[in-house]
Amino acid sequence: MADDRASRVVIVLRHPSRSVRIAAELTSMGMTVYALPLTDAELPVDVGAASRELLALGRGEYRWLVVTSGNAVNALELLTRSGGGTLAGAVATGGARVAAVGSATARLLTDAGITVDLVPEDASSLGLLRAFERGNGGVLLPQADLAPDDLRAGLTGLGWSVRRIEVYRTVPYPADPARRVPGVVEQGTPPPLLAPDGVVALASSGVQPAVVFTAPSAVLQFRERLADGPLAFHPVAIGRTTAAALRTQGWGPGATATDPTPQGIAAAVEEAFRSDGKTLAPAPDNGEKS
Repeated sequence: MADDRASRVVIVLRHPSRSVRIAAELTSMGMTVYALPLTDAELPVDVGAASRELLALGRGEYRWLVVTSGNAVNALELLTRSGGGTLAGAVATGGARVAAVGSATARLLTDAGITVDLVPEDASSLGLLRAFERGNGGVLLPQADLAPDDLRAGLTGLGWSVRRIEVYRTVPYPADPARRVPGVVEQGTPPPLLAPDGVVALASSGVQPAVVFTAPSAVLQFRERLADGPLAFHPVAIGRTTAAALRTQGWGPGATATDPTPQGIAAAVEEAFRSDGKTLAPAPDNGEKS
């Protein structure tokens, strides 16, 4: 299968509306692309803490706002608008500088009317820490509930007083419509939506797809939703943290896209198809949830 370009199938673990650019790049390379959303985003049950810190941002109590994802941008907009303001207004009034991890996050902030002062070339927490200045004063760090602590710890190590707040929760797809944080909608034709049983159907027909894992939470949901196995696949990780999560499952990635652009992901998929696949086997029946 690795030598037959027309038969190569790729499953992107993301909603179709957020997979348009990746799918277009992969399709141009002769691959068949599906989207399988396994996770979604919701506002926290208690939004009080985040709302209070956004008011503090508007009062000028933070020197930096550090944003790590598009979901965080959208969650911040929901929270500020629920209080009668906008994120752009809070940033402008408070005078905070803004850092974004990744060009896509920076673009969302710019579209919201916010000037972005720092976008590291390496779109990762480590890349941001390498580019961030030493200093003191407050840094507001809005993140997901499952985000690792490395960025907060690294900024603290640079001398900053970091306030990390939970602005959204990662939940199994689909989220509660009343609390859902809308994802980024890309322009263009989205790839077909695939359900977990569709993956099983592909496997039973002899297809060994490349599976693009977008975050550690997607790794866990893939194990949970497809636990009955067996399923042979070529794992592709977006970023080092996701690659580490794959290794904890025994699925060392066939490739890791350190550049999260469509071109970087496509190059990783090509590499993964040249590597040995992995197998998701049924979890042992030990009376515990996997």
